[in-house]
Amino acid sequence: MRTTTVLDALSAWSRRRPDAPALQDPDRSYSWRTLVEAQDRVASRLVATGVRPGDRVGIVGPLSADWAVAALGVLRAGAIVCPLNERLGAFELKEVLDRVTPTLVVAAETHRAVLAGILQAPPILPLEGIEVVSGQTDLPDLARDPSRPAAIIPTSGSTGLPKGVVYTHPSMLGAFFEWTLQAPELVGARALNVSAFSFAAGLLNGLLGPLVLGGSVVLLPRWNPQTALELIRDEEISTFAATTIFYEQMAALPEFAAADLSSLTVAFTGGNPVTAELIAAWSTKGVGLRQAYGLTESSSNVTWPTVEQSIDSPESVGAGGILTRVVVTDADGTPCAEGEPGEIRISGPGVAAGYWNDADLTADTFGDGWLRTGDVGVVDAHGALRIVGRTKDMIISGGMNVYAAEVERAALSLSGVLEVAVIGVPDDEFGEAPALLLRTAASPGTELDADTVLAHCRQRLAAYKMPRYVVFSADPLPRTSSMKIDKAALRLRHADIPTHHTRHGRKPQPA
Repeated sequence: MRTTTVLDALSAWSRRRPDAPALQDPDRSYSWRTLVEAQDRVASRLVATGVRPGDRVGIVGPLSADWAVAALGVLRAGAIVCPLNERLGAFELKEVLDRVTPTLVVAAETHRAVLAGILQAPPILPLEGIEVVSGQTDLPDLARDPSRPAAIIPTSGSTGLPKGVVYTHPSMLGAFFEWTLQAPELVGARALNVSAFSFAAGLLNGLLGPLVLGGSVVLLPRWNPQTALELIRDEEISTFAATTIFYEQMAALPEFAAADLSSLTVAFTGGNPVTAELIAAWSTKGVGLRQAYGLTESSSNVTWPTVEQSIDSPESVGAGGILTRVVVTDADGTPCAEGEPGEIRISGPGVAAGYWNDADLTADTFGDGWLRTGDVGVVDAHGALRIVGRTKDMIISGGMNVYAAEVERAALSLSGVLEVAVIGVPDDEFGEAPALLLRTAASPGTELDADTVLAHCRQRLAAYKMPRYVVFSADPLPRTSSMKIDKAALRLRHADIPTHHTRHGRKPQPA
């Protein structure tokens, strides 16, 4: 697979199954033949615009077939797909653009004004109608250098600063091939995707993976549990992956009991603990809900528990893959004993190539052939992994990764704020939500209230990263012996925040 590309697979399926369904959203659908034709038209337009092999092309907009076709067109033009999080505002978008420096950005109408207001932003092409071309342009031969980046997926990480996770064609194809060893039923599967393409879970697992394996993808741009349940039933969806709260909301519907979900043979979840009750609820429908583990740097798939493992040990996330090794080590890299917590390290075909233009961080994180995840886990007597903590200090809110450092950095830039700490607290709507704890200057004229803090953060953070609770402290925040803010002590001290403090922000309503 060293010289094979993702597009080789798509081309093959378009010849073998030209009229079979490949991609659809609520507005349009593509067969294999029309999908590859649309991909080539986009590539032709990009090349005519001046995009050359190796250039980086950003794409920003809501989940849609247009977005998917644009990404395939970028790959066909020999360029690098740089998905941009559609939830980011101008401040955060500029940070990402400064990091990946795209030649061009393909943007939905909802985001073009934001991009236009960013100083020195790259040229913009409308996402809508991206496949409409006025003439024929010769396309470059597919680049077959195995080390050449195909996608750069931005992620913030524990520093709160953006970095780009680099994927090559071989790393993506290696991950997808391992899927077939773990779950052969994924070949030709019909997938429902609710994850944004700006994340590995959406772009790799929710789009490119199913297409490479000859399946088809149904997109649900705006989450609605009833619509999702209907799509699984009516479109005969055979694979679905989402965080636990999505499954919980579907299982809570009155229609769930009578819904025919017999087509759903592979169902993965993760991001938040899975309860035995949730597994049991889906088991009554004949669906084995599996809790997996993954991260952006590993194509979002690391462990592959069997249905039986998930039922017997809902607290674990299974073992490594057929080709992916997972170990738990101490700080020196020595494997931990059974039941002893340590850092999770990964080695396998789906691990990313590194970070864009950051050799030092790449060496620190991907050195010695192992991906250092920064997550803490333990391995039991059966080799199953259990996640016990996040050294990256990340909150998973409604399936979205919110790094505490990002929110803390935004709050600290407000005049009068002396100390901040962000912790995750339970949330009925999103499973977990950020709570902002802060100490402010006590001098006259510097008093702050929650509305002022939130207004300041709103200018710097995407809506899903916004603190849902703002808690003021008159005393200095607790510190560890190394003088770092003691998050463990804060979590214990403020475990009752949702009970005693006002929740900010409206809960989303179904359409």
